[in-house]
Amino acid sequence: MLEIISCSRRTDIPAFYYDWLQECLKNKYVMVKNPYNKQTYMLDLSPERVHSICLWSKSFANVLKNPGYLSQYNLYFQFTITGYSKFLEPNVADTEEALRQMEQLALRYSPQQINWRFDPIILSIKEEKNPTPDNFTRARLKVFEALCKDISSFGVNRCTISFLCLYKKVEQRMKASKFTCSIPSQQQQIGFVSQLVEIADKYGVTIYTCTSPIIEGVPGVRKGHCIDGAYLEALFGKRASHAKDAGQRKECGCTRSRDIGAYSGQSCGHGCIYCYAR
Repeated sequence: MLEIISCSRRTDIPAFYYDWLQECLKNKYVMVKNPYNKQTYMLDLSPERVHSICLWSKSFANVLKNPGYLSQYNLYFQFTITGYSKFLEPNVADTEEALRQMEQLALRYSPQQINWRFDPIILSIKEEKNPTPDNFTRARLKVFEALCKDISSFGVNRCTISFLCLYKKVEQRMKASKFTCSIPSQQQQIGFVSQLVEIADKYGVTIYTCTSPIIEGVPGVRKGHCIDGAYLEALFGKRASHAKDAGQRKECGCTRSRDIGAYSGQSCGHGCIYCYAR
């Protein structure tokens, strides 16, 4: 079975560790430390042993500038574009630049190789460039529609969403930053996502969940598989695992992959207040 490589859920490698990635691909192997038991193992990155590489990032400028050894692999792009303010995402590329990058990726590869992540959903005033204090959700819906309009014009029609998960360290970081947000109830989440679906339908975009059982039952929403062996198999024509990834959360729909990033030693430079990996 060929391996699907996740690069990476743990940090933004395309944006901040691109030279390291290219060196690993050149050498055709990478040393990976298990974040739970700290054991280190070698992973074979020979092109003939790899089904595809799933690249997670908020900026693919390096990939567009010089694909390098990535040109030897099938690529799938998990591209996060949220349209938040610099308060929440201080070092993330401007939305206009991110959209330009996505358009170029769609032209160079294909729209089917891109998944747009509108994730996580956070409802507040400080997060928005153009807030609506009387109704937090209205501003987020406006941002979503503007992004939907642009992104669908590139041919990209898959969008993954989830609401903010308040891990303890995330909650502490938000308090230290004096950031407050509205925590929607289950019913409010369902109502909000129903509005997202209504907008997405206008532009031919399908919404997928990410570990969000509450909203999986909303009409028009599909259970997400951010790394989806069956989809990648259909895209690239080689056999890939369809088995659930045992290393992910119970609610996660991802199929088996091997993640090559690290929480420690490869810290992300975006500085997002909401990030669970910091």
